[in-house]
Amino acid sequence: MNPLLKIKGLKTGFRYKKGRSVSLHRDLNFDLFKGQFITVLGPNGAGKSTLLKTLLGYQKALGGEVFYGNTPLESIPVKELAKRTAVVLTDKLDESFLTVYDIVATGRYPYTGITGRLTEQDDEVIREAVAMVEMTDFITRYFHHLSDGEKQKVMIARAVAQKTPLIILDEPVAYVDAPSKIEIMELLLTLSHEHGIGILMATHDLEAAVRFSDRLW
Repeated sequence: MNPLLKIKGLKTGFRYKKGRSVSLHRDLNFDLFKGQFITVLGPNGAGKSTLLKTLLGYQKALGGEVFYGNTPLESIPVKELAKRTAVVLTDKLDESFLTVYDIVATGRYPYTGITGRLTEQDDEVIREAVAMVEMTDFITRYFHHLSDGEKQKVMIARAVAQKTPLIILDEPVAYVDAPSKIEIMELLLTLSHEHGIGILMATHDLEAAVRFSDRLW
């Protein structure tokens, strides 16, 4: 079975003018398979977000290779990559006047074509994703009226609606209360073990990482 994500000899960091660079990680190697929940654990400032952004092509690697399936990252068009992995980052969303349904619907972008119009099938996928995170009662509510924990569940629903075999998350429980943290982590575990989605999560939360992950890295 081929891994969903494979990295070989990866070196991450920052490249400056005149060829100078600062390395954060060197010679990283791992495979992530279907239904596996892997956590990148480390303190704030350790370069976890930089690693994830490198894996997604948002930031160029200083060395090594990243593969999605058997395809090198640099050979995958942006829209095709969006069919291979969904992303939940810590960046704040400009959610003015958007409902829960609107937010989750953006996960269908890779499939809507030039017009961006949603089909009946897209609508069904969106509603199923919202139901999976138990937010159906909030589907018409404005996103900015939600709690932090509810917002994070909506962002995970958007990733689910994207229908990718892999979801990458950066600090998904960093700004939520304890009950929401458990709820979100149990949701991710369900997506991984019951729905076969590969999960790669970066966090500084030792308790959550040890309790829910298949493997720490």
